[in-house]
Amino acid sequence: MPLHFYRRPRLVVLNPDSTLLEAARAIEHNRIGAIVVQEQGRIVGIVTDRDLAVRGLGRALDPRTTTISEVMTPSPITLTPSDSFEDAIGLMQERNIRRIPLIEGQQVVGMVTLDDLLLDEAAPLEELAAIVQAQIGEGGPAESPRLPARRRSIARAEATLARLVAQVREESGLESAQQARSALETVLASLVRRLTADEANDLISQLPSLLHPALRALPPGPDKSITRQSMEAELAQRLDVDPSRAGKLLAAVCRTIARAISRGQAEDVHNQLPADIREVFPVPAQPAASP
Repeated sequence: MPLHFYRRPRLVVLNPDSTLLEAARAIEHNRIGAIVVQEQGRIVGIVTDRDLAVRGLGRALDPRTTTISEVMTPSPITLTPSDSFEDAIGLMQERNIRRIPLIEGQQVVGMVTLDDLLLDEAAPLEELAAIVQAQIGEGGPAESPRLPARRRSIARAEATLARLVAQVREESGLESAQQARSALETVLASLVRRLTADEANDLISQLPSLLHPALRALPPGPDKSITRQSMEAELAQRLDVDPSRAGKLLAAVCRTIARAISRGQAEDVHNQLPADIREVFPVPAQPAASP
């Protein structure tokens, strides 16, 4: 799955001349673990709470006069929102890091962390645990989740679904998360029934795990009675909205689903749909090649 979920409308950003004290206060006030360092609109570093403690306090540097350029990690590894979970996990393993800024062009638009990937079940726990273990061996962060296994698994599953519902709500303009979830479940049920059984299973496998039981229980497709008009009618009834509003909701939910799965999967789904539904289920644009 792509990293679009980790776009953030607001990031804490400082410049290289900010002091260690300013960075520490920003981390405390915003309850975060790292700050992006930018200069003239371009990312030049990342400074973490551990950098401040080990490279700053550990060297007895004056936090009021020492700049974060002296303790930050310069030229950090970055990804784009169109890159995948696998890309993030691979870089974390290869570079022994746990945070990767997301950029578009030169602008920072988000951050993906090892904690995010743990919560979202982005890979088998053993694989992610290996990253943590490697960092412990290298003197890196030693904290790991302490929740009982089942509670931790449920929390991850709920967080993953909540992210997708929030995306639907933002894209559609619906007033509540409950409405957004109803719209998402309604559209997904129709899409799954309209696809062949194999393609439906491939789609379901890329969706949050809490959606799987209901979707897998649906009759196998393709159900050719499902059309764009029938999907709009079902949305209108489920959410109690007029038909014109239902059409806009259908398009918004379909766009969100297409962005939440891999581009290849979106293409496969798009190609199996009839022409009227393909119009509202676009394939995400291929990211532009870096110059």
